[in-house]
Amino acid sequence: MSKDKRQDSAALARQAGIEQVRAHLVLGAVAKGGRLYVDEQQRFVSAKAWLAVAPDGNVWLHPKRRAQPEEWARVIGIVLSCLGLGLVRQREPAVLWEVASLVTAMRFCAELKLGELPEEWRLPECEDASTESLFQRFCIDGCPEPLQAWHADITGGGQLFVALDEKPPPWQRKTLWHELLADGIARGVGRALAIAGGAPAEQALKPHSREHRARRRMMDCYPLLGALAASFDLENDIRICQQYDIRVAAIDVGARRIWINPAAGLDDDETLFVLAHELLHAGLNHASRRRGRDPVLWNVACDFAINSWLIEMQVGTPPAIGLLYDAALAGQSADEIYDGLASDIRRARKLATMRGAGQPDLLGEDSGSQFTDAEEYCRRALAQGMDRWEHDGRRGTVPAGLLEEIRSLAQPPIPWDARLAHWFDERFPPLEMRRSYARPSRRQGATPDIPRPSLCKPPEEERKSRVFAVLLDTSGSMEPAMLGKALGAIASYAMARDVIAVRLVCCDAAAYDSGWVEPENLLHRFTLRGRGGTVLQPGFDHLRDLANKGELPAHGPVLVVTDGWCEDRLETRMDHAYLMADGRRLPFTPRGEIFHVTS
Repeated sequence: MSKDKRQDSAALARQAGIEQVRAHLVLGAVAKGGRLYVDEQQRFVSAKAWLAVAPDGNVWLHPKRRAQPEEWARVIGIVLSCLGLGLVRQREPAVLWEVASLVTAMRFCAELKLGELPEEWRLPECEDASTESLFQRFCIDGCPEPLQAWHADITGGGQLFVALDEKPPPWQRKTLWHELLADGIARGVGRALAIAGGAPAEQALKPHSREHRARRRMMDCYPLLGALAASFDLENDIRICQQYDIRVAAIDVGARRIWINPAAGLDDDETLFVLAHELLHAGLNHASRRRGRDPVLWNVACDFAINSWLIEMQVGTPPAIGLLYDAALAGQSADEIYDGLASDIRRARKLATMRGAGQPDLLGEDSGSQFTDAEEYCRRALAQGMDRWEHDGRRGTVPAGLLEEIRSLAQPPIPWDARLAHWFDERFPPLEMRRSYARPSRRQGATPDIPRPSLCKPPEEERKSRVFAVLLDTSGSMEPAMLGKALGAIASYAMARDVIAVRLVCCDAAAYDSGWVEPENLLHRFTLRGRGGTVLQPGFDHLRDLANKGELPAHGPVLVVTDGWCEDRLETRMDHAYLMADGRRLPFTPRGEIFHVTS
């Protein structure tokens, strides 16, 4: 065989060994991050050595060394393991440190089963200990002769670790070799667990996508969102993203699935930000909290709040597309932002969410048992993440507004009827019984000469003031079941608080005064007038006229039972509250409290 052919075969074997290392599950990331050169001029590799490595990731290979691809793979894997384990650095005495480092790296590569060890690299008998322990022992007791001879054989009397005098430019990003190695080890463990769980070997060998790397990074570095990230499936099928018109990302809480469009061109940090954005949508229950509001406008308001928190927390990097952020809205809740955006709905609808312009990135159904269970799980996972964050010493920055929302969602919601009872208690406190000597009580036998006062009922004027008004929406859109449930609750609480009468006013497009009704009569069947359109202002005007005549307390209170399909504005100075079906919303910002009647 000619000299040129021998050189070609040696180069092919060397390149095949390099490819084996780059394809390795554990060391592949370190190999791809490093730079492997053939040292043609033999500046760094001596004539009898195999290779040399520098702390910046440069690896120089002997240009004429003849070896099998498997042998090249093992030798290159050893120096890359030194790089990933943080051993390629200068410590004196340099030879002893290099011997201790190579012993550790060789044992590490033996466990990886990468390639085949060349005969001259066979390690003599040596104590199994850490690199630092071996180095300290060599410094105190000296390095054994077999190890010194072994090191001289594989290095040609020189060194494998090259010290470079040149400093990298300040703009060059420093490669974290230990993180690349840790990422490879995590992939290896994940593959082993997948195979043990019954997954095919081909599927277990499939490399992790950018989305899965972002999720693993979130689970490792962000305890607040880690538990939430583990519960969602990640999809990056570009055909599905095109089918649902997903520009960057979207989430389906009920299906527990997040789509991230690979055509968006996100890097790792931007993918982390987008993933955290979608997870906060789920954890903060934005789908169910919409409650009849405009879907696009509510999604935009939630995006403004979420993006402000993520930027403050420094989670990844905000993407160049699909980002809604305004420093003037920082610190506001999604409900406050929604009320501000509602003043210009036409402009707000043109804002682009992660899914695209004028489209919410909250997909799927927002009702049903599957959706309810998923939201409850997300809410609990986010609360557990907050507990873990607090247990870890509050590592990192979490905005106060986000913590407040998580804590409020973690508390069980107060039922609407309990809140309505509290509303009655504030306006109709219990009547205080009084004692009077006007009609003495029977005297005690032990003290017949001491009179005792008797209990008397409250004054009639105080009892007569315990009245309120009910403005009943009797338009055609009101459901009879909702009317019955609301009137039943009103009657029960009124009777329990000694309310003597209720002024009942029905209203559709006009007001129909039904006069004073005893609370217990609200529980019986009676005729309602109306069933036309919905205009509630005439009802408030009629109650104001009654108050001016002295037939009703001037400041109310008034309970309004409606479905929300009314005019965009109501004017009244009377104390009032609204009873509405769950999921309905008023078309204006209410001044009174709202009770959503649930089943």
